[in-house]
Amino acid sequence: MSIEDSPTVEHRRYQTGADVDGSPTVEQRRPADDSPTVEIDPATVTGSAPQGGGLSSGMRWSGISMAGRQVFTVLFTIVLARIVGPDSFGIVAQATVYIGVVGLLLDQGFSSALIQRPIVEKDMPGAVVTVNLGIGALLAVITVAIAPAWALFMETPALTGVLMALAPTLFIRSLAITPRAMLLRGMEFRKIGIADITSAALGGAVGVTYAALGGGYWALVAQILSTDIVLAVVMLLAGAGRWPNLRMHRLKEIAGFSWRAFAAGLLINSVSRNIDNVLVGRFQGPEQLAFYGLAYRLLLLPVQLASTMIGTVLFPAFSRLAGNLTALASETAKATRALAALVLPAMALVAAAAPQIVLLLFGHDWLPAVPIVQVLATAGAFQAIYTPSHAPLVLGLGEAGLNLKLAWLTTIVSTVGIVAGLPFGAIGVAIGYTIATVALVPVEWVVRRRLVGMTLRSQIATLGPGLHVGFWMAVVYLAIAVAIDGHDLIVLIAGLAAAVAAALAVLRLAHRTQLRELLSMGNSLAGRFGRS
Repeated sequence: MSIEDSPTVEHRRYQTGADVDGSPTVEQRRPADDSPTVEIDPATVTGSAPQGGGLSSGMRWSGISMAGRQVFTVLFTIVLARIVGPDSFGIVAQATVYIGVVGLLLDQGFSSALIQRPIVEKDMPGAVVTVNLGIGALLAVITVAIAPAWALFMETPALTGVLMALAPTLFIRSLAITPRAMLLRGMEFRKIGIADITSAALGGAVGVTYAALGGGYWALVAQILSTDIVLAVVMLLAGAGRWPNLRMHRLKEIAGFSWRAFAAGLLINSVSRNIDNVLVGRFQGPEQLAFYGLAYRLLLLPVQLASTMIGTVLFPAFSRLAGNLTALASETAKATRALAALVLPAMALVAAAAPQIVLLLFGHDWLPAVPIVQVLATAGAFQAIYTPSHAPLVLGLGEAGLNLKLAWLTTIVSTVGIVAGLPFGAIGVAIGYTIATVALVPVEWVVRRRLVGMTLRSQIATLGPGLHVGFWMAVVYLAIAVAIDGHDLIVLIAGLAAAVAAALAVLRLAHRTQLRELLSMGNSLAGRFGRS
């Protein structure tokens, strides 16, 4: 990809203005599919008056949704990992790698277009539902047919039955795609939160119950299926569902934007984020995949938290700011600065405390995952900082073509790093993946400079407070670990307390502006929560 192919600030000519809070003004806007300019009546724009109260309210409810879902997910993962053990955990991980990759084919980019498009015709969502359901049913049938081949490829005979059992989840997931997109468009994050939390809680409860009864790895299968079923049902009951229809001509209007968004998502989420799991599972076996997968899941938590809490809110908000590049740059910088100040210290602390965390939560059988967690902490940190605002910024400006080019670059660089580390086992893959992630950060800086005029110096500066605080948190924790060697629970409790105290001291002494900004954001979210 040549960065010169991306449009500069001077070349960009959007025809719609937007207020600083993200609500569209009554002007003209060029849709993402480059169709003729249309007049926008605010009363007809779905989501133009967010029910949740705007960006802060959206972030609040996204945070509640993600926090609630992840609390249940992490809790049940810990319990299930202890009960079923690494080998059984790895067998299901080999199946979920396949389901995760193939599941990306369920959404052909139409949901992104429904969110980004200024006006959505009444029958357009129904046409998208028809496509989603058709693809979901087809993929479920294909999965059943090729399950034996995938089990043979992964050299795990038990994988055949697991994959056949999980095949229906592809159709079930297709039911929730368009409802989620329409709720995001309307910024109705409260309904999304209820659906996510309910499904995670009930699905996890089913899995743990089955495991306690001696279900083995089938308990993990039951958890996945029940979670997806509950999510689809609650999404439909939330009132965002649309009846399928056969007005396929509507999809032509958003096809140009959709296929580019789909291709980019497929490359990023399918290839670059799953090829490591596929290769580790194939060449290192289920147990090594379990160790790598557990570490990856722990380090993916901040990425998911940031992407859900902030990224899903920024996409519709940034789409409404497409005509105000100054405000867009300001909001992007604010989001990046806050994420860096929170995520970098958290990941530094996770890397330092990994031995105690893994041992106390998962047990001795999972100790080989410790070095993988420590290495992937860096990759998780930078992904959590930049992933939430990348797609909202690029796609919010209608630059689906640029997003696709960046996806190709990310996929190639990540694949090279992963393959280079494969001969050295799961830890080698983790190192290669982390190096690739860090190498792509400067590309993100250049893209933001070209799109919204953010200087490279200002972008690098956004990382400074987080790196400084993270360094001292790790140093303080490790000092406690050395002083209280052999008492893991005491080390973890005392180390976390001392590290948090050190972080607050560093922020107060060296980064007061950043501290005030974080406190202001926290007070704003808490105040809105209290008034809701």
